[in-house]
Amino acid sequence: MMKKYSKLLFLVSILYTQNTVSDDIISFIEELDNKTIILSMESLENQTKLSISGEQIYFDTFSENKSIILIENNEVRTYDFNNQLIIIESADETLLDVFNKGELSRYNMTEINNEESISLVTYTLGSKLLLIGFDNILKQIVSLQIQDEGVSLFETEIVDIIDFDVPLISNNFDSWEVLDWRDVN
Repeated sequence: MMKKYSKLLFLVSILYTQNTVSDDIISFIEELDNKTIILSMESLENQTKLSISGEQIYFDTFSENKSIILIENNEVRTYDFNNQLIIIESADETLLDVFNKGELSRYNMTEINNEESISLVTYTLGSKLLLIGFDNILKQIVSLQIQDEGVSLFETEIVDIIDFDVPLISNNFDSWEVLDWRDVN
């Protein structure tokens, strides 16, 4: 009888931990509105910034390649400061959609591994695998990796979170060339 209760208690504690960590990850993403995340990516020499304002996500790789990407709804705008060029494209989804409120709910949490104060949480969506490192003490995401069919598409560590900081907003782009590659229905 005692073994049955021990097993039941063990299962409940595992399920409760999974729900708590998953809820904490969702809360963390929801609290990123009007914030800028400083990212360190192995694929880039310099740190990058990811800024979130409402439905807009800015991916700032200016220090690396002089460009800033603005993602909003199904539109991606790349501001190329080297060539004073704006490229507008359609996108049903992007790698950074996970930072939109509610987008993580599309993924299924499949595994959670606790290593000291960090939970490594695995989510799936079709052939995509989303791996999130979550600091249970700081209650924040510390690393994120997106894979598709075993190929790493995006891998980063969060260095810092600061107030919203996007230099793009104050620029005037009237003289820039625009390439509009959006799908026209």
